[in-house]
Amino acid sequence: MLTYTKTPDSNVAEIVVDGKITDEEMNAAMTAMKADLDKGGKIKLLEDIRAFEGMEPAAFFKDPRFGISMMKSISHVALVTDAPWLKALAETFNFVSPTQIKVFERARIDEARTWLAAAA
Repeated sequence: MLTYTKTPDSNVAEIVVDGKITDEEMNAAMTAMKADLDKGGKIKLLEDIRAFEGMEPAAFFKDPRFGISMMKSISHVALVTDAPWLKALAETFNFVSPTQIKVFERARIDEARTWLAAAA
């Protein structure tokens, strides 16, 4: 499962991953996020990775340019996960990304939301 939500009057969006990501879910999330990014301004993103069990092949091969262009419009990412490999990947990517990334354990999701709300 993959979902994307954003309150209209907020610059904070949330992505939840829980299980396997389908092509349909990826299309819906990309469409919603693109619509928010097209409005202009920067978005702060909370990525709540509860469980990741892979992706359908069609979802995996979505246009990589979307991900690259998206990062230019996201100022902060709070990655919420207990998966050690995702933590390591995020911390490594933080060195080369224009986006500020901070990793939080699942039990600290409220702290992640507070960090995003206060981030300038």
